[in-house]
Amino acid sequence: MSSGQQRNGSTRPSEETLQWVREVVGRGSIITSVRLMSVDSTVLHAIDVMGPTGVIHHLALRRFHREDRLRNDPWYVPANEATVLGLLGSTDVPAPRLLGADITPTMCDMPALLTTRIPGVPPRASDDPAVLAGLAETLTTIHHVDLPVVKALPPYRPYYDPQLDGARRPPAWSRKPMLWERVFSILAAGPPVATMGFIHRDYHPGQTLWQDGRLVGVVDWTTGCQGPRGIDLARMRLNLAGRYGADVADRFLSIYRAAGGLDGHHPYWDLLDAADGLLDQREPTTPERWAEYVRFEDWVERTVAFLSR
Repeated sequence: MSSGQQRNGSTRPSEETLQWVREVVGRGSIITSVRLMSVDSTVLHAIDVMGPTGVIHHLALRRFHREDRLRNDPWYVPANEATVLGLLGSTDVPAPRLLGADITPTMCDMPALLTTRIPGVPPRASDDPAVLAGLAETLTTIHHVDLPVVKALPPYRPYYDPQLDGARRPPAWSRKPMLWERVFSILAAGPPVATMGFIHRDYHPGQTLWQDGRLVGVVDWTTGCQGPRGIDLARMRLNLAGRYGADVADRFLSIYRAAGGLDGHHPYWDLLDAADGLLDQREPTTPERWAEYVRFEDWVERTVAFLSR
């Protein structure tokens, strides 16, 4: 990386990086526009390239700018996302198509992936019946991916690592600390038997793109792995329950089952994903955020009660 590069990754891609983009598309290609789309865990640019034959290619350049996570985070591995996207290229999963990867990197200013750019935006109201149906049906497609080479992907493991994160503790903001002690006790007993398969691992409405009322893309495949399908169900249901309540989360599961999903649901996975989520949750500062946290704890309490029947 160049010494002058801003560490937040928000700068324009280097000329060497843009040259790499041109070479991936084809010698003689011309970049017609470069636009910053977002800066979060990665920095994402929309790049339009006119190829040698005059065709305009609408591409996405995803650069992994977090040096600390590249060193220490087992789920921040650009090579894994490149592998996943390569596998999905021969499936019906609406994922971006991988065009190039400079992982080391050798030409780019940081590890980078070049993919097709899927149009669309995340859904505004994920509790809309049509949106729930699209989310559930697409997850069914993901879970039916059955390629022998998927075995080359890493195995699932929780985000929580006792060696790094210490003993599990109820969050400081919780109004029900004894509930979380019960959750941790359930998790300590170990997971149920689960059928492993291909999972996104972080599947929620914000990872989907919609256009004209249809789900047209699923993005952010860095965490794709072999794992219990119940984790994908848990992550989506947790997001829906926190925003809209348990009834919407249950409706999603019913639609998934009706669509032919390979049902790996078990309350254990709901609790495991909820406990993992505590690692990123800070004291809420707005009434709206507090309300979401209350719904989240209500969801956890309901799940514990269901498991204890």
